Amino acid sequence: MNKRARHVRASLVHKIHEDSNHLSLRKLVNSDEDGRDVSVTWVEIDGRHPALRTDATTRVYYILDGDFNFIINGEAEIVAGPGDSVVIYRSCIYEFNGTGSYLVINGPAFQEGDDRYLADVENLPGG
Repeated sequence: MNKRARHVRASLVHKIHEDSNHLSLRKLVNSDEDGRDVSVTWVEIDGRHPALRTDATTRVYYILDGDFNFIINGEAEIVAGPGDSVVIYRSCIYEFNGTGSYLVINGPAFQEGDDRYLADVENLPGG
């Protein structure tokens, strides 16, 4: 790896299927290869993504195509479409549904275990 830059061809990145979240993803920029500052994941979804919270990162969803409804802290609703960004700040409980694709950008980079799904969140301070 060139320590100054890395070219990522999305079509060559292994696609991972998460049936429980109704999605497929490709980890384009990740902490293993690119460091801990930021991660970028391409996601294609058809359905509902269950409620979750992360205390580790601020998360940006950039909608590539499709329409999405985000529910924030169980009440506020954000409707987002192509070209829109939705910023989810640390410790916010949220869920969303829709059909389409998006990029999810995490700063700092996503680490396995960062996501706490609602069943776990209810037992956390501030949850």
